Amino acid sequence: MPSISEIRQQYPQYSDMSDSDLADALHRKFYSDMPREEFNWKIGHEIKPRPSGRHLSFEEGAAMLDREERMAGPSGTFGAATTSFLDSMPIVGPMLLGTAERGAAALSSAFNDKSYGENLKEAQALTETAQQQHPYVSTGAGVTGAVAGTIPMVMAAPAAFGAGSAPLWLRGAASMASGAGIGGTDAAVRSGGEVDEIKSGIGWGGLTGLAGPIVGKAAGAGARRVMDTYRTAQAARGAGTRLSTVNKLSRMIAGDGLDEAAMRTRLDELGPEAMIMDLGPNAQSRAAAIAARPGRGQEIVRSAVNARQGGANARIGNAVDEAMGRNIVPSSIDDAIQAGQRDTGQLYGDAFQNARAVDTRPIAEGLESQIVNLRGGAQKAMQQVRGMLNIHGADVLDPNPGTLFQTRQAIDGMLQTEADTKVVAALTNVRQQIDDTLAGAVPRLKEIDASFAELARQRSALTQGQAVLDHGRTAPRPPELAAMVEEGAVPQGMQIGPSAAPLRLSQGARAEVDRILGSNANDIARLNSLIKSEGDWNRARLATLFGKEKADGLFRVLGNELQFAQTRDVVTRNSETARRMLANQEIEGGGQGLGLQDAYVVGGSPAAARAGAKKLVDKLAEKILGTYRDASNKSLAEAMVSKRAALVDAIAQAQRRGQNPKLIEDLTKSILLGPGATGAR
Repeated sequence: MPSISEIRQQYPQYSDMSDSDLADALHRKFYSDMPREEFNWKIGHEIKPRPSGRHLSFEEGAAMLDREERMAGPSGTFGAATTSFLDSMPIVGPMLLGTAERGAAALSSAFNDKSYGENLKEAQALTETAQQQHPYVSTGAGVTGAVAGTIPMVMAAPAAFGAGSAPLWLRGAASMASGAGIGGTDAAVRSGGEVDEIKSGIGWGGLTGLAGPIVGKAAGAGARRVMDTYRTAQAARGAGTRLSTVNKLSRMIAGDGLDEAAMRTRLDELGPEAMIMDLGPNAQSRAAAIAARPGRGQEIVRSAVNARQGGANARIGNAVDEAMGRNIVPSSIDDAIQAGQRDTGQLYGDAFQNARAVDTRPIAEGLESQIVNLRGGAQKAMQQVRGMLNIHGADVLDPNPGTLFQTRQAIDGMLQTEADTKVVAALTNVRQQIDDTLAGAVPRLKEIDASFAELARQRSALTQGQAVLDHGRTAPRPPELAAMVEEGAVPQGMQIGPSAAPLRLSQGARAEVDRILGSNANDIARLNSLIKSEGDWNRARLATLFGKEKADGLFRVLGNELQFAQTRDVVTRNSETARRMLANQEIEGGGQGLGLQDAYVVGGSPAAARAGAKKLVDKLAEKILGTYRDASNKSLAEAMVSKRAALVDAIAQAQRRGQNPKLIEDLTKSILLGPGATGAR
């Protein structure tokens, strides 16, 4: 321990204090647990001992009483808090307190007739008296001062005090080093460089520094849990449900592998009819358990899924209408097309009334040449056509354009059934020659041909449209259907504008979907398999006919309705099984234990008494717990049959896990480091 002369050399700022005053201050602040005589001897300060048994003078007693009275009131409380706060700051605390006391002494000297030394001694005595009069205030202010002096360092250099993403042991080592440095420096300042005190400060500071990251993380985690629970409770209250209900739903949804984003996305995909119970097997199983137990919860769940199922056909019908247009009856459309063909046929008669005679010699000569050169079916077909050009019963070419028109129609009939490619090629060539000859002889014939051909294409497309969703060989592949639609956009022959064949294709497909709906209205799974099929062909086909967005919308509705039906099956099927099991137990007495009579037979009166007491306790427990369970099931059922935005927000809040509040961790470290730095005092 340094002598008083060494202290004066190290701290010249105390030159205005007498040796006695300086010794009093040092003993009071740093060595109060050491007997005064021993302290004086160690620092080399000799004072004359006060005569044993000497009483205080009147002035000394009056001053002491006055000081204690003043420090017992509000000013003493303030003084205790202020001085303890300043003095407890690591490293700079003694300097701050000394500065405050000297300032008070200097100010007092300007207003009273005492010397600066006397006023300084009085200020120090007031500090000591205030802290003695208000120990709790002093302690609290001391801890606050220690934290206030440490937290700026923690926040300014977080890595040095164990913050960051490094391993915990590495952060603990860094914090231990910084804590030891603070503790040792503080001890050096307060002890005047005493080695033992510095060692103690380093030990205390290092120990608390090492604990800082661990305790800070634990405290932050605790604060985070409290904050998360509070926020979830607020969100649950806003959604009109219980915190326990929201937590249960959150666990169920997490068990189905859904986080907040996936939950929201899935509910949006399922549409306005979606319920929380649709999100996965865990939620469905819980709903089934509630539906199996008698009570208000059972009624809520079963009523909700049954009501939703009752509206499935209407929802699917609306989705089909929105995606594919209103329904049509194919036979009605076909009748209208045939009526148009009949009307167009009458136009042929009018056109041939003004027709000119035709010269078919070039056609006949060409046929005769082919007859000579061709063999087989092609030769035979050319012979048939050549014979059609003559006047019936004579070997003379018929100049009547009507005869040539009938020949063209006969060739069309032959082409419809012919499979031999050579025959088809020969017939197609001669038909083109006949068609060109008729076009020059019959006014407006090509226009009438175009109208008739368009109606024929429409009729064929209507039939093909009803097969686009088939799975057999005759159903068009998606590229083939796309080609049909593309060809319909190109005018044919004398036709003006695109063909209506694509419209007839879509009408045929719409009619087929309506047929499927009517035949499988109550079997959503079967409906999905027929319309959606196993692969992507039907989706591609419908996208070609109605647009990708509408096709996707229809498939989404069908998929959603399938999910709703599956949820209902799980809830009702499982709940019915559980209900039967409960009913059987009640009828057979299973799970009820021994009756009083059976217990008496087995163990006599004591056993009967125990059995009776147990039954009474069981009934009371069931009554108490049953009421709570029913209320809990009701709350959970109401939540599971809805998807209210506020409820979804509450579940999302329950799934969120905020980060540890940094301020809490910093405060925790500072609380440890501050007192740790002064732990050896």
